[in-house]
This record gives sequence, structure tokens and C-alpha cells, in this order.
Amino acid sequence: MRVYPEINSNLLGDAAASAGGDLWIKFPQLQEWIDGKKKPTVNQLADFAKTVHIPFGFFFLEKLPEIKNTVPLFRTNSKVAHFDYSYELRETINTIQKRQDWLVDYLRSEQQDKLPFVGKFNTRHNYTEIANDIRKVLDLPINWSQSLPNKDVVLKYLIRKAENVGIYVAINGVVGNSSKNLNPEEFKGFVLSNKWAPYIFINGKDYPAAKIFTFMHEVAHIWLDKSAVLDIEQLQPANTEMEKLCDAVAAELLVAKDILTKEWQRVEKQTNHLDQLGRLFKVSKLVIARRLLDLGFYSKPQFFSFYNKYKAGWDNKKEQNEAGGGSFYANQAYRVGIKFFETVSTAAASGKLLYTDAYKLTNLYGSTFSKFKSHLEN
Repeated sequence: MRVYPEINSNLLGDAAASAGGDLWIKFPQLQEWIDGKKKPTVNQLADFAKTVHIPFGFFFLEKLPEIKNTVPLFRTNSKVAHFDYSYELRETINTIQKRQDWLVDYLRSEQQDKLPFVGKFNTRHNYTEIANDIRKVLDLPINWSQSLPNKDVVLKYLIRKAENVGIYVAINGVVGNSSKNLNPEEFKGFVLSNKWAPYIFINGKDYPAAKIFTFMHEVAHIWLDKSAVLDIEQLQPANTEMEKLCDAVAAELLVAKDILTKEWQRVEKQTNHLDQLGRLFKVSKLVIARRLLDLGFYSKPQFFSFYNKYKAGWDNKKEQNEAGGGSFYANQAYRVGIKFFETVSTAAASGKLLYTDAYKLTNLYGSTFSKFKSHLEN
């Protein structure tokens, strides 16, 4: 019979302190373990270690190795990067990093070349030069939005354009398929840049206008080859050269300066000018207002007054619609990402990836994996 060394019960408390509240529900005897009144069995400890993503053997040490967040978080108006963020954000980053690590190994084994646009520019370049290159690579005409039927399809359209050139995208409002919500007040999204498999994640709990702006901001990060977590409160960037540049690129891609300047002369005197410009560019009035601020057509008080009213209206609408969750398989198309799922499915079908590993990567197990594949094909 194998004998294990003594469990350091203090470390159980340290691990629990940085984990989510659901941990105490899953392990109802946790407080007794921490107090030393009871000891977990080997299987219970192994389950606990897996849940908090800490190696089993660490709980026999004198202290836990420090958990370091490695992707910088840029908060609005801050001049420095931050690395203090929640368990939920850290777990989400870990999930995307695992997907990206597998993608890089797989794509390199398939002899895929590095993506030439990753890191093509730096902060010394002008935002219009970067925006023009992104338009060229993604096949976005300067007036691309005017060809779309309405603003509801804008984000889907942009994601499809990005995935077509090798960028992976996921949108989720919870940790995995759990009930742990991601807080849009903490972060709007993040990007993990990589020469083979750049990956964008958007916080699904954020309001639609912000998702679109965040997405284009993250795309700009890829052209600079810089990973980052984004706050962008009130659609305002962190006070760094890189964040301001990515913000300017995103704004230009969504609402081109030359077109807006011309149209502003036409609608400036009209009280519904935001409605008219929104219909033209197929983006929300919030994004239009932000661009008018950038170009000096709106003052800061004018923009922030509109922003606060817009956000309050969206928050009320969100509360009213909170009960509906939508189709499970429709949600997975965003949570997993269509391009990522197709890559995993292809690797599994060709025998280059075990289906058990495919299930873990997508968080879709057994028949759910097959049903989701059928959902995408239909």
C-alpha cells in the first residue's frame, strides 16, 4: 500500500482563497480539511487539485509556488500594465492558452508557415498605415460596412474575415460551460498573439457595441504582435502608446475618417445625426459617438453624457433578457469558435488527435461533440 506524506492543510486554504465560490459547494468538507479536523482521501485531494488547477504534489509542500499571471491587463487611463486579476479571468486565459499551444504544435506539424501579418508593425507606425494593411489582409473595403444589411451581422462578418486568414476567435460570458460569469467591468477581452495561431477572446457579458470595438482593437494587437487583456472602460484605452495606437486603428477600421468627415458635414445640424450615421456604417451609435470624439466633432462631456445614457439603456435591456440563454449549440459556435472546432475535428478525423483529447480541448464530450459538428455542417 502506497503511503503519502502529510497533507499541508494550510495550502488547501491558500488554494481555496484564489478560487471561485463554487469550490465550497463541490467540496462541502473543505473547511474541515483546512482546519485539520478531517483529511481528504487521495481521490478527493486529486479532484480538488484538478478543480483549482494546482498539481497534486504541491499540497505536500511547505508553501504553494506563486501563481503568476503572465498576460498584462491594460486598464483605462492607467500608464502601466497590471497582473492582478480574478480567478475567472485567469482560468479563461489558461483555457485559451492550452488551445493555442495545441494549435501551434499541430499547425507546425502540418508545415503551416508563420502568418506574415503578425508583428508586421510597431508603435512607430501611423495608425492609418496599420489600418490600411489590416483592410488589405482581411479583404475589407474602406466602406465595407455599407454592404451589410444591418448592424447585427457586423461582428459575425468581422470574425469570419479574421478566421479566414488564420486568426482564432472565441466569445464567452462564463468560465467554460460553467455558471461562473465573466465580469465585463474587469475586462472586455484579450488577445494571445502568436506567429502561427493568434487567438482573440471576447467577453460575452459585455454589450454588443463594446464587443465590436474590442474585437478590432484586439486585431490591431496582432499586427503589433502584443498579447494583452483589455479593459477599455467607456471605450477609452489605457494611457500607453501601444493602447492608444490600437484604439486609433480600431476606430479607423470601424468608421473610416474620410467617409465620416464627409458625412458629418451633411448631418451635423440634424438632431438624429447618430441614427443616420449608425445606419450608414452599420455600427452602434456608441461607436459613432466615440469616433466623433476622436475627430474633434464631439467634446468629451458630450461623448460621456451620451455613453452613460447608452450604457444605462443597455443594462436595463440586458436585465430584461437575462432569462433567455439561447440554443446550446448556437452558443458553442462562439464559445468554442468555428475555426478552432473545425481544426480540432479535422485533426481527430485524420487520426492526428485522439477524440478524448479533442473533447478536452473543445469542452464538448462524446455525442455532444458529434452533434455540434452536425450543427455546423447543417
